[in-house]
Amino acid sequence: MKKTLLIFLLALPIWGVSQGFAPIGTIWHYTQLNPFYHPGFTYTTFESVSDTIINGIQCKKLINIVRFNSDTLWAVNKYMYSENDSVFFFEDSAFHILYDFGAVAGDTIVLEHFITYDSSALMMIIDSTDIISINGVDKKIQYITCGDGIWVGFGNQVIEDIGCTYFMFPTYDGTWNGPLRCYQDNTVGLYLSSYHPNYGWNFQDCGEIISGFNEKEITTNVIIYPNPASNHIIVENTDPSTNYCIFDIVGNLITKGKIGYSKEITLRDLSQGIYFLLLETENSLEMKKIIKK
Repeated sequence: MKKTLLIFLLALPIWGVSQGFAPIGTIWHYTQLNPFYHPGFTYTTFESVSDTIINGIQCKKLINIVRFNSDTLWAVNKYMYSENDSVFFFEDSAFHILYDFGAVAGDTIVLEHFITYDSSALMMIIDSTDIISINGVDKKIQYITCGDGIWVGFGNQVIEDIGCTYFMFPTYDGTWNGPLRCYQDNTVGLYLSSYHPNYGWNFQDCGEIISGFNEKEITTNVIIYPNPASNHIIVENTDPSTNYCIFDIVGNLITKGKIGYSKEITLRDLSQGIYFLLLETENSLEMKKIIKK
């Protein structure tokens, strides 16, 4: 069964930025824990598919497809742009820094969108840098320390224009994603990641191109707060008839219902951890990550 999650963001007039990250056609393949057959592994992909404008900034639109074997389980649109050596992503109505390829040993990048176990911002510390050759193209590599050892982490290497060798974004304990299997663009060609060689996957799917994916654009600006939350969340910009389901990180259905006029969903019976909120209307499905603290 194919399910498509759809996000289309309203555009404002553009102001100029450089755009060196994720040229159209770029694709990343990551290992993904199979959410319905555990233990077991499949893969998830990001593909840069088009240019767009968000809040006046020219961005790349990436489709993140969560797989169930070779089928599409759901898909989420991501919006990213690069300026100078930094890469930013759009989430929760704002842009947030994700990478700074220009950072050098001793620098610290504050990844303010991601929280640690003690509720402080996640810090990416650049321990050292080097140059690696990928298919004859020299790329800077940053060796990093990034994580609290309990709740959230971001791997140990970041490659210029490719990103982290674990996952595109920091991952929370118990989530499905990582590490990077392979990366492909029109400059370096196909790069098979050598930084997790004993993980047990093969690279058979790395040459695949996402095709036959029927995307349907709609306008939505769903806002969830507070997130993380202790007792409840509010889901703004949704119709009272919107259905919701909450899944745990391995795909088990925890609870379901309708948003209702209060727009409030209780989390009191949930244990601490990461969950996925599925919002369903007649025309769309949308998935949001929520954190119960």
